[in-house]
Amino acid sequence: MATLTSVPVEEYLRTSYEPDMEYVDGELVERHVGEHKHSRLQTLAVLQLGPRERERGFRVLTEQRLRVLGTKHRYRIPDVCVMALPYRSEPVLTTPPHLIIEILSPDDETADTLARVADYLRFGVSHIWIADPYKHTVQDADREGIRYCADLVLETEVVGRVDFKDLFAKLDESTE
Repeated sequence: MATLTSVPVEEYLRTSYEPDMEYVDGELVERHVGEHKHSRLQTLAVLQLGPRERERGFRVLTEQRLRVLGTKHRYRIPDVCVMALPYRSEPVLTTPPHLIIEILSPDDETADTLARVADYLRFGVSHIWIADPYKHTVQDADREGIRYCADLVLETEVVGRVDFKDLFAKLDESTE
């Protein structure tokens, strides 16, 4: 479990953290990021989605702070989010994304991931994809529940089809 530190919401919003932190009910919550496979899969997802933006009418954002639950007391920072057009551009988004992609790190705990997914669903996010670059698995979460995707292909009406099998293959390409 991550170490928690209490701070007022105003201080959280005007402070930069390295690495960035989420804010849940008055507590700073550490995010597990920065490892190569996590970073590379995030990049590959953005590279696949980016060229579709204009044609399909969305914007892809990385590590964009969201104020969830309609309160000032929960701020989450998904790895990747997709905003369907039009949406209001603001420093901290208060409109639910169409899609969130969470990329797991080895230190992520199931309970923490489920808490983030629950916050996103309460916020009104339609689609949440949970990708594990270490186990090469992907899950699809929505109001119906969380399901493993055996063929590693997910799709929404806005972003279209994303084949994680291809992304995982690129993730494992040699760097030498």
